[in-house]
Amino acid sequence: MTQPNKKRSRRAVSLADAIEAIEQMRAQMLNPSLASSERQEYHVEAIKGIKKLVGRLNSFQKQVDASFYRANPELLDDKPTLESTTLWDFPTQSYGTAKKGDSKFQGVTPAFIIYNMVNRYTQPGDLVLDPMCGSGTTIDVCAEEGREAVGMDVNPVRPDIRRNDARHIPLPENSVDMVFIDSPYGDNVKYSDEPADIGKISAEDDEFYNSLRQVASELYRVLKPGKVLGWLIGDQWVKRKFTPVGFNIYQMLTEDPEFRFIPVDLVCITRRNQSSNTGIWHYRAIRHNFYLRGFKHLIIVRKPEAGEMFSETVVNRPSWKRYK
Repeated sequence: MTQPNKKRSRRAVSLADAIEAIEQMRAQMLNPSLASSERQEYHVEAIKGIKKLVGRLNSFQKQVDASFYRANPELLDDKPTLESTTLWDFPTQSYGTAKKGDSKFQGVTPAFIIYNMVNRYTQPGDLVLDPMCGSGTTIDVCAEEGREAVGMDVNPVRPDIRRNDARHIPLPENSVDMVFIDSPYGDNVKYSDEPADIGKISAEDDEFYNSLRQVASELYRVLKPGKVLGWLIGDQWVKRKFTPVGFNIYQMLTEDPEFRFIPVDLVCITRRNQSSNTGIWHYRAIRHNFYLRGFKHLIIVRKPEAGEMFSETVVNRPSWKRYK
């Protein structure tokens, strides 16, 4: 094995210098002879330096990964393994050599999630619906796995995605073998300029849940009895207020008086690539005593079989009334 050149590159020297400068500023903050205002200046400059350093390191990581897979293209052809626990952590958005969705798309879904859902809950030739298809990840995964797919979105970005509002799905009853949806979880991200975009509504507003309830009702209608819905959703923490969006959606899906899905499982999806996953945000979370969103909920439920009854423990729970 060829050993790397021990002489540090200019880039490595630059990184070492940046780290040393931050360490020097940290040492200055401990100097008892400095005034408080001077310590604060060092602190601000150190945080700026850390933020830049983290950004550069993230960029280097992507370059290292790209170089590795260019040198080992056979590894890209490997299929992911199916997950066996309820904690899913995917280091990249996609897998394999074929592109699956657009990794630069705002709120893009990890292709691994759809791969797991499709291979666990459908058979080759089955029809999968994604009513909020985004950049088309579901379509691409299904094509590779031999499934048919219908992708819809209020703001389609490619020709094989149908323009449609998910509150009114133009498909027959009991016609779909699986549904996957990665819906907005508030108005924290701008997805489009479309007036009908549910992502323009705050998760603190009843209108948000009323809109998603209409979506859920349509998904229940088009899904075949006994088939599965996977709903990816995140919680919200804005202006020192936590909103358990995932729990609200789970309650809606399993307790709505007009439709009731049967719970299958609840999976935690590790969030890796959100904009707050930087050194400065981790520092702020500790400094100001709040938590960054570390995971999303993957709610897995199924439509009851014909004639299937809910258990007494489900029937006797209070009806879901909050967003009627």
